[in-house]
Amino acid sequence: MSCYATIMSTNHKRPHSAIKPPRQNVAPPNELSPLLLEDLTVDIMSRLPVKSLDRFIAISKPWNILISSSYFIKYHIQRSASGSCLTNYRLLGGGSYGYSFRLSDPLLSIIKNPSPSPTLFGRLLLEIWHDPLVVGSCNGLICWIDFRDSGNYICYLNPATGSKSRSPYLRYPSGGDSSYNLYGFGYDHVNDSYKTVAIYCDTKEDTIDKKTLVKVYELGAPTTWRKIQSFPYVPKRSGGSNEACGVYVNGTLNWLCTRPNDSLVVVSVDIVNETCNEVSLPGFVDANRYGAVARPSLWALGGCLCFSYENNRTHFVLWQMKVYGDASSWNVLFNISYREIGISRNIPDYPKPLLMLNNGDVILQITEPGGYIFYNPTVNKIKYFKFQSGMSLFESIVHIDSLVSPCPTRPQRIRGRSTRARLAAETSG
Repeated sequence: MSCYATIMSTNHKRPHSAIKPPRQNVAPPNELSPLLLEDLTVDIMSRLPVKSLDRFIAISKPWNILISSSYFIKYHIQRSASGSCLTNYRLLGGGSYGYSFRLSDPLLSIIKNPSPSPTLFGRLLLEIWHDPLVVGSCNGLICWIDFRDSGNYICYLNPATGSKSRSPYLRYPSGGDSSYNLYGFGYDHVNDSYKTVAIYCDTKEDTIDKKTLVKVYELGAPTTWRKIQSFPYVPKRSGGSNEACGVYVNGTLNWLCTRPNDSLVVVSVDIVNETCNEVSLPGFVDANRYGAVARPSLWALGGCLCFSYENNRTHFVLWQMKVYGDASSWNVLFNISYREIGISRNIPDYPKPLLMLNNGDVILQITEPGGYIFYNPTVNKIKYFKFQSGMSLFESIVHIDSLVSPCPTRPQRIRGRSTRARLAAETSG
C-alpha cells in the first residue's frame, strides 16, 4: 500500500475533496532514500526476462551499469534457477541427424499448451556443418565442440543475448583407436569465471600419468589451454555421449572411472583449485567390478550428484549424494520399473533424468521422439507428456536464460553500498 493510500484509509471520515497529502513527515515517492530506490530497482529487475533487461541497458547509463554488473548477473541467475515452477527452464535439443541444435520455449508454457502434442523445439540456435557435441549448459552459457581433424575449438553461446565466442585451438597428441577425448564445462564461483576441461585418454600407454592428459581453459582469460594434474584412473568409455561430458556439481566436474581392480569410482576435477579427487559411489557399487553394475551413469539433480544403474534388467535405480563428497550421504532417490513408465529395456540410454523441482518432481525423458514424464518418488505419482519434437535431446541438458557473456570483460561496479552488500551476501557460496 502506498503512503497516499495509507493516509486515505486512516482519514476515511473526511470528505473526499478535503483529503490532501500531508506536507511534512511523509516522503513522497520521488523523495525516497536513493539506496532504498536502488534496492527496489534491483529486486524488480531481477525478476524480469533477459530480453527486457537487454532493452533497459540502452535506456540509461545507471541501468546499464547495474544490469551489466557481476553482482546483478549472479543475482538474476539465482532468481531464475531457484523457483519451483518451470517458467525459467528450457530444454536444449539436437537434430536427429545432427547438424543443428534448438532451444525449447519455457517448459511451463509448453506444458500448459492445450494442444494434444505441443511442439517442443521451435527456436533454431545454430546450423552446423557437422554433428556437434554439446558439453553442457551452465548459467545460461552453452558450451559445444567444433571438431577439426587434429583438434578442435570449444565454442560458447548465450542464446538469450546472441553473444558467442570460442576457445584457442586445442590440439591433441596423435593417437589411434585406443585414444578418445572427454570434456566438461562449469562455473568457478571463487574467481567468477567459466572453465572448460578437456581430457585426452590413451589406454595403451604404460603409466597412468601418460594415459590421461588434462587441460583447462578459462573463458576470456588471456592465457591459452593449461595442463593440470592427470587423472588417477582412466575414465570409462562405452560410447554414450553422457560419458564424454563431465557432470557439473558444486564447483566440480565428475566422470565415472575404473580402478585397476575394475571397480567403479568417480573422479572429479575441482575447477576452482584445478585438482583431481576421488569420490566414492554407494558401497555396493564400490565392492563390485564394473561388469556387475549394468548401465551406470552420472547425473545432476537438485544440485546433487546422482548415480543410476539398471537392476535385474527391469528397473531404473537412481541414487543421490545429499552432501557432495560424503560417501555416507548416498541415498536411493527412486527405483522404478521400465514397465511402470512405459518403455522397453531395449531402448538404450533411457530414461534420462533432466531436472528436479523444489516439490520433488523429477522430469525424465523416456523416448527419443518426445516422451517425457513428471515423476514424484515421494507419492509415486507419474504424469506423462508427449511432445512433437522431431529432435533427439542431448544428454541431460537443461538451460536457463541469463545475462552471462561468453566474451567477459572486467565487471562494472554497482552504485550504493546497500545494494552491493545485499547482492554480495545473497549470491555468495
